[in-house]
Amino acid sequence: MVITKMKFNNLVIKRKIREFLEEDCHFSDISSSIIPEGAISSAKIMTKSSGYISGLEELILIYDILNVSVNLIKKDGDRVKKGDILAHLKGETQAILFGERTALNLLSHMSAITTTTRKYVEIIKNSGKAVRIACTRKTLPGLRIFEKKAVFLGGGETHRFSLDDMILLKDTHLKYYDGNIENMMIEIKKSASFTKKIEIEIERVEDVLIAAKFGADIIMLDNMNPDQVEDAISTLKKNKVRGMVIVEISGGITLDNIVDYVIAEPDIISSSELTQFPSEKVDISLRFD
Repeated sequence: MVITKMKFNNLVIKRKIREFLEEDCHFSDISSSIIPEGAISSAKIMTKSSGYISGLEELILIYDILNVSVNLIKKDGDRVKKGDILAHLKGETQAILFGERTALNLLSHMSAITTTTRKYVEIIKNSGKAVRIACTRKTLPGLRIFEKKAVFLGGGETHRFSLDDMILLKDTHLKYYDGNIENMMIEIKKSASFTKKIEIEIERVEDVLIAAKFGADIIMLDNMNPDQVEDAISTLKKNKVRGMVIVEISGGITLDNIVDYVIAEPDIISSSELTQFPSEKVDISLRFD
């Protein structure tokens, strides 16, 4: 089992869910006005395809706001197949319909991310290498907490949540210093808090030793091919500094080529594909009893 139990901040999640419900209905659900107020119905949420489910805690929060009871049959992170019932709902018919699209959108999107992450995790596990898969900060505005949570439920690392989590010096920062890694590292250390790790993005194999020498905690090998990654890690080993840094590789990593990168044994492989372009789809629907 790859999932570790973690308590997420439901205060933040519930606030965002309220915003989503408001976005979906500014004034009144005119379609459901044909149903009498106070009419009670029961319904079920079920899968139309297989995968790994996430977003069920959000389902409960959505319908808690709408005073609809939810009885979960599955839990977040579970493997599901086509036709599985995820939850039973009971409450006012209009309220069930009010939350339907918001609930299904979140469930489908989060489950696609979780399922895609699990696919990466399984490939790495089968390789026998102790490498972790992580997402990036390439998430949709407003959905980051849900997308990062979905990656976590799939067994992935969430990486940075926001700009103030960690120092990450990219090629755009290095451009300001005319490519001088040494000067940039000296300057950032003058203001960096002792509580923040420093990661630096490296695009040339010959620069990894400079980054390690001047105090990078994490070295990201960016957009390197598998041979370059292997050369960079070998350089760190030969100079006896491999154990001093965490090595992350990123850029162009896909399900088709990830094994080629795992062979070099980096610590972390990060991919925006987990959240931006999840390859696996999970179709979910609501049906009244």
